[in-house]
Amino acid sequence: MISQLQADEWALLRELRLAALTESPDAFSPTAESTALLAEDDWRASAERFGTSPAAAMFIARPDQGLMSAVKDAGGIGHIGAMWVSPTARGQKLGSALLDEGMRFLEASGCGQIELSVTETNLTARRLYESRGFVLTGESEPLRKGSALANLFMRRGNT
Repeated sequence: MISQLQADEWALLRELRLAALTESPDAFSPTAESTALLAEDDWRASAERFGTSPAAAMFIARPDQGLMSAVKDAGGIGHIGAMWVSPTARGQKLGSALLDEGMRFLEASGCGQIELSVTETNLTARRLYESRGFVLTGESEPLRKGSALANLFMRRGNT
């Protein structure tokens, strides 16, 4: 079941985010080590934002099988991020369900354009994004300082 993170679910957010960063370190720019240093107040603030903002949502594959963020920026562009499905839940179309839910949220928020990035080696995620109409923009950046991997930028909608 996919549902939106509630404002008081900061511990679940922390658990899932750290699991994602630990299990799939090359899929995300932040590291598990740096993220683990965040204070409880930081996690509470993030959960509050995702749970109450009309422009930001964190979707959870319940009970604790995955997550994905959807955020509308000040310019009206949507951004998908933090996409992860637990290895024990892969192959069950949860990534598709999370992505579809995030896209619905952003489109309902008035986003005509949605952007995301994907690590160049993550072909499974890239195929999923392409199946939903995302195309490579030709732009990229290093995954993080010191990494040989690149994040490739993708876009769906008006340019």
